[in-house]
Amino acid sequence: MSRVYPDYGHPQGIGSTPWFRISGAKLLPDYGHPQGIGSTPWFRISGAKLLPDYGHPQGIGSTPWFRIS
Repeated sequence: MSRVYPDYGHPQGIGSTPWFRISGAKLLPDYGHPQGIGSTPWFRISGAKLLPDYGHPQGIGSTPWFRIS
């Protein structure tokens, strides 16, 4: 399972613990996430974009928050 870490552009800076884990096409909060580990996906992968999913605090969205490059 792949993990996602905060990078230098994140407001809190580079992180050494993963904020999300990738499970299929979903990103779920991991043990380094400020709100703790979770089983509800915050983002979904659609092509090279990350879109908010039903577990995201602002709900499902169709506008991408992140781009994978």
